[in-house]
Amino acid sequence: MKRHFVLASSILISHAAHAQSSVTMYGIIDNGLSYVSDQRTSTGAGHSNVFASSSNIVGNRWGLLASEELGGKLKALFRLEGGFSGQTGGLQQGGRLFGRQAWVGLSEPAYGTVTVGRQYDSVVDYLAPRSLAQSFVGGLEFSHPMDNDNFSDFSRLNNSIKYASTDFHGLRFGGVYALSNTAGGFNDNRAFSAGATYAIGTLTISAAYMQIDQPGNGVTGALDGSSASGDSTFHAARQQVWGVGANYALGAATFGLVWSESLLTDATAVNRGNSLAPVSTGAPTHLRFSNYEANVRYLVTPAWSLAASYTFTDGRYSNVSVLAKPRWNQFNVMTGYSLSKSTDVYLMAEYQHLSGATGTIFSGAFIGGSGGASATNRQFLASAGLRVRF
Repeated sequence: MKRHFVLASSILISHAAHAQSSVTMYGIIDNGLSYVSDQRTSTGAGHSNVFASSSNIVGNRWGLLASEELGGKLKALFRLEGGFSGQTGGLQQGGRLFGRQAWVGLSEPAYGTVTVGRQYDSVVDYLAPRSLAQSFVGGLEFSHPMDNDNFSDFSRLNNSIKYASTDFHGLRFGGVYALSNTAGGFNDNRAFSAGATYAIGTLTISAAYMQIDQPGNGVTGALDGSSASGDSTFHAARQQVWGVGANYALGAATFGLVWSESLLTDATAVNRGNSLAPVSTGAPTHLRFSNYEANVRYLVTPAWSLAASYTFTDGRYSNVSVLAKPRWNQFNVMTGYSLSKSTDVYLMAEYQHLSGATGTIFSGAFIGGSGGASATNRQFLASAGLRVRF
């Protein structure tokens, strides 16, 4: 009898513990085939290319998300998420096991959530979803040039502390601070950002700001600047990003407008996206990118969707020897069809035209995901693929 009682008690305790905590494994695999009209070769000439592609819409990933009830509505949380190539199986984000996200925190419904670790900034959390580049629709191929505003979350912040509020009648807000982890250099490669989103009816409005002091300076700060990490898109004395955006749903259609501004003070190198190694600007350079986007999404049926966007980026590139005003015009279209709740097929295409970049490292049109810059000022990219969530 005593043995039966102990066994029953153990089962009840185990069941209670299981009910108060959970661990979920999840992931996404997005692989396809792409065609690019013009890709610069090692000789500098341009040539078309058909290639196996991966992460055309969203980055391939696998992860663990867990929560544990601590009592009084307080929960402990953690997320570990790694990125990988769907074509080679190799790790992304500089070979990190959990390069996309790695954080732990506490959450309380009335006060919000505090997390600590490697995380996204507030531009990604609040403003980027108003763009097709960060809406599980366009992804890398719909990015603004070099993802200069981080809408496609190319960069993540190490050593960060984040706060995210609960929903106050449609208002959500939050902020992030990432430490430099450098003795005697508190402001060296540190970052901070803040953002907010307000939803009323079918209208959603968002705004965000981010500042990084000396991004890419060293490997211990907010953005690892080594050529192997891929963390820092820009190396500069200071990087600032701010913007506003809105979405409005009307029946089966959702319309969006987004504006963002990226300002680089005394930039020395830029990662153009075809490798993790940054390209030198040649001299401390002032860079500015003003991004304007109009987009629309339409559900033809619950399973069949259409999306399109137009982006215009007005740039400025100036140093002691160069003054240029590069301008990018890009048109994006996509259609997708859901075969099930977790599997869909898609076809997407982009066309980019570049002007005013002569004499700068930006010469040659370059669509995100195309594999390399064009030998001319025009480039066309088309991709078809299969995406599976688990």
